[in-house]
Amino acid sequence: MSGLNQIIAAFFGALGFAFLFNLHGKEIFYTSLGGCLAWCVYLSAGLIFPQYGKQYFAAALFLGIYAEFLAVRTKVPATLYLAVGMIPLIPGAALFMMMQNAFKADWEQFAQYRLEAFITGASIAFGTIVAAVCWNIFKNYRLNKK
Repeated sequence: MSGLNQIIAAFFGALGFAFLFNLHGKEIFYTSLGGCLAWCVYLSAGLIFPQYGKQYFAAALFLGIYAEFLAVRTKVPATLYLAVGMIPLIPGAALFMMMQNAFKADWEQFAQYRLEAFITGASIAFGTIVAAVCWNIFKNYRLNKK
C-alpha cells in the first residue's frame, strides 16, 4: 500500500472510531486528523529510523503534543485526541500474527511477533508519556515566566 493510501486509511480509520466514541462537531475532524498526522510522522520517521520502535515512539510523541495543544485550544480533554489518534498506531498485524502462531503452536514465530507487539506498545506508551512530561514542563515554564 502506498504512503498516500496509508495516510487516507489512517484518517478514515480514526474517523470511524470518532463516530464510535460518539464525538460531535469539530472534535470528529481534529481527532481524525491527529490519527492521520501521527501516521504521517510514523511513515516519515521510517525514512530516518529503520527500527519500528523508534518510528512508533516519534508518532506517539507527536500525537501526545498534538493532543495537549488541541486540548488547550478547544477546551476538550487531551485523552479524547489521544484515544482516537492512537487507532492507526495499534500494532494489529503483530497481534494477529502472534495469536495465529500461538494457535499453530509455532512458538518461534509467536515469540518474534510477541516481541514486536511489546516493543510497539511500549514505544507508543513511552512516546505519550514523554510528550505529556514535555508539555507540563513547557506549561510550567510559561506560567513561571509571567
